[in-house]
Amino acid sequence: PALWLSQSAALAPAERRRLERNAAAERVRLADVPGRTEKERLRLAQNALDRYHALLSRWQNEPQAAEDVVLARIDRLGALYAQGNYRQVISEYEALTAAQHPVPDWAIGWVISAYLQEKNTVAAFSLVQRYPHYASDPQDEEHALFYAWLDTGQYQTARHYVERETRSVPWTRYDFGSPTAQPNDRWLTGQSLKLNYLLATNALPEAEKLSYRLASTAPGNQGLQIDYAALLQARGLPRAAEQKLKRAEALEPANLELEKQQAYVAMDLQEWRQMDLLAADVIARAPADRSARRLDRLRAVHHMSELRLNAGKGLHSDNPVSGSHDMSWDATLYGPPVADNWRLFAGARYAQGNFDEGKGISRHLLGGVEWRPRDLTLEAELSSNRYHGTNRPGARLSTTYSLSDNWQVSGNLERLSRATPLRALRNGISANRGEGGVRWYQNERREYQFNAAVSRFSDHNRRQEYTLSGKERLWQTPTLTLDLEPGIAASKNSLRNTLYYNPARDLSVTAALSVDHEMYRHYDTLWSQQFVAGGGSYWQKNQSAGAVTLLGYGQRIQWNNVVDTGVMLNWDKRPYDGKRESNLSVTLDATLRF
Repeated sequence: PALWLSQSAALAPAERRRLERNAAAERVRLADVPGRTEKERLRLAQNALDRYHALLSRWQNEPQAAEDVVLARIDRLGALYAQGNYRQVISEYEALTAAQHPVPDWAIGWVISAYLQEKNTVAAFSLVQRYPHYASDPQDEEHALFYAWLDTGQYQTARHYVERETRSVPWTRYDFGSPTAQPNDRWLTGQSLKLNYLLATNALPEAEKLSYRLASTAPGNQGLQIDYAALLQARGLPRAAEQKLKRAEALEPANLELEKQQAYVAMDLQEWRQMDLLAADVIARAPADRSARRLDRLRAVHHMSELRLNAGKGLHSDNPVSGSHDMSWDATLYGPPVADNWRLFAGARYAQGNFDEGKGISRHLLGGVEWRPRDLTLEAELSSNRYHGTNRPGARLSTTYSLSDNWQVSGNLERLSRATPLRALRNGISANRGEGGVRWYQNERREYQFNAAVSRFSDHNRRQEYTLSGKERLWQTPTLTLDLEPGIAASKNSLRNTLYYNPARDLSVTAALSVDHEMYRHYDTLWSQQFVAGGGSYWQKNQSAGAVTLLGYGQRIQWNNVVDTGVMLNWDKRPYDGKRESNLSVTLDATLRF
């Protein structure tokens, strides 16, 4: 209004430039208001940028306007940020500082947030230290610093931020002169930050209590319903999350955060077509938003090829199962998805070991097709198997079906089973195998699985195997989880005195403590270490019971959603035919996307 009213007034050039700057800055502030719609923010930001372009073009050749040019460039940072042009914000900031024009406290937040959007946390945190006033009171509706601390593993700093935002903040407030209590938006924001902190630090039971309370007491708040769905998904309950999101959809069907969460849930449910459509709409509407770009990245990763590698090497062992100087590896390459649900795959396996009667070697080539509609994964495979100097064809059909979030059943039929002991193959003995299993999953803290298998060896031996395994979460901190992993395994064989390890009956009962420790995190890069220690007892018919001891240490690296690899050093000592044997081995597994 001041600029419009000044048209008929005689003002000094410096005063008119100030009014023009203020008018453009007003558009920047309006574009930076989070409550506005996406299109309106972008329109206001573009209008402000067009206005700044006109002003700077006119002033750049006026020596007396040099100060106004600098101030306009600083104000323009906000318009660039609101438009999502984060790299241009950083470039303009670096140009200003190179020219010895410092950016004031009230504008540095745009630069810090732009660095965070580009995942350059080193530069962002450096600016935070140089601007302590901003660090103590960011005035950031997006809380970019808080989420950056979580994404880089600085959990204690993030916790202090949450405590500051929630300390002495009542859930209601009173407007001046009104006796009626009003909801306090600052209290709700603090609770949302607390929920995200609990989610990021493995405290999922506490997070669920908080999220359920917030969502159930405010059924008309779509954001809280979306948060509760994200919590359910984090606990491994995607179908419950899907139902919650479907109910929340009635409040605002086109909400961008709703579509993002629906896309993530669709990915877990193997609703590939739905995931593609939702992700495409999200990235079209918010191409510069970091969370939208992350979703687009995960969609791109889904459409990549996938290579799975597993390898093991015996360092010191001489047991009758794997032999001495044993080595094995397998590699399977899955092609990119075809028609949403289909993938072709091909691979190879190799194993060798030295036994009393000589060296055993087996080689396998395989190929097949995978079908992954909702709730179901099915693989059909044909293979060529070379062992004992001969080539024989094999086949495998395996399936996994999810009945609900809590129950899953699986089945596997194999001709020339990959579970056949190498020593049996060394002596020309193969096995066909059928297996079935059922898995019960409560949440990330508790699950159990039971499997039963029957193998028919070519030497007429019939083997029955039963296993029950589980996991109980005992303790967690932001960077560490401690699980108890109990297990029971039993087997029965119809023949005795075979050329491979074949107890008439045996039973093992073990329990292990498993520790996973996060050592480094930077967004989608995670470096962790694992410790395993356990023991139990093994009983074999016609032999005395013996103790089982196992230890393990490993490290794992996950990078950019395309690399997930780990190495593990394992040692165990257990009885075989009444004699305790120790085994030291190293294993490697990797999943690569390209």
